[in-house]
Amino acid sequence: MSMAEHLFFTGEKGVGKSTLVGGLLALHRGSLGGFFTVKARDVIPGETTVHLLRADLREIPCRKNLLFCCGRRGQSAAERFDRLGCAALAVPVPGLFVMDELGPHEVQAEAFCRAVLNVLDGPVPVLGVLQRADSPLLRQVASHPRVRMVEVTRENRDGLARSLAGWCG
Repeated sequence: MSMAEHLFFTGEKGVGKSTLVGGLLALHRGSLGGFFTVKARDVIPGETTVHLLRADLREIPCRKNLLFCCGRRGQSAAERFDRLGCAALAVPVPGLFVMDELGPHEVQAEAFCRAVLNVLDGPVPVLGVLQRADSPLLRQVASHPRVRMVEVTRENRDGLARSLAGWCG
């Protein structure tokens, strides 16, 4: 079995990393595992929330996939990352894993962090996004020998979309 090459994007907030992932996924014809983290404003009235959506289930943000509420101090999302994230990464050998995105909130979620690293050591390619932040997990992913990190900027994002089009196909 050949070693998978994993592709992770990083860059400033709002530069188009997740849009680039979405464009590449549109070219992918196989099964998906993994997750998308998305913000929502209509799940809990008056709150901006972050949700972990499984890539294989076409989920929408709801209370059952809630990770945390933005701006609330002292809340721990570790148990929710462990439960939701590990389930998303336990899909049996998909054609591609998605990790959009990994950030510093996961640092206390030890089972989730182990699951992420296990997937990187496995046979299935990963397409992901790393937030620009510092945490042990983000450093481990970025320095993993099978991970290719690509910086996305406003200047290079359209060219990257064209040059990487064959990566998922």
